[in-house]
Amino acid sequence: MQASTPIRTIMTRRPETVTPDERMEAVRDIFEKRGFHHIPVIEKGALVGLVSYTDYLRVIRDLFSNNTTEVLANEKVLNAMLVKDVMTEHVLCVQETDTVETALRIFKTNHFHSLPVVDDHKKLVGIVTTYDVLKVLETVFVEQRETVTNT
Repeated sequence: MQASTPIRTIMTRRPETVTPDERMEAVRDIFEKRGFHHIPVIEKGALVGLVSYTDYLRVIRDLFSNNTTEVLANEKVLNAMLVKDVMTEHVLCVQETDTVETALRIFKTNHFHSLPVVDDHKKLVGIVTTYDVLKVLETVFVEQRETVTNT
């Protein structure tokens, strides 16, 4: 693999998603059970936002201090708060044909950790993360080391 590798080869296809009108408890469940850190928000198949684990933690921290009633209060808030109240709208996206290098530059410039991958109609087709790009870089470094060792 190399920097010119298309994103489609490294992205996660059909990522876990939520809708704007779902409750934040659904987001919490995905974060806890699936271990994801970014969840695309879709409506009628189109990407309308993104909820990050940081967004979720910010909601919890902003509303409650550490005390014995925190868990019960968090549950009530998560049952009442909707995804659209927390999600980031107007998300920067990439397309499947964009390169790993493009994603790397966007991550570096904007300090993002994920980029939804959409088609020409803003339909979500996948998600690429900094971890995906790091795996490519690791492969490149191993290939370079092997080339140097073999010469």
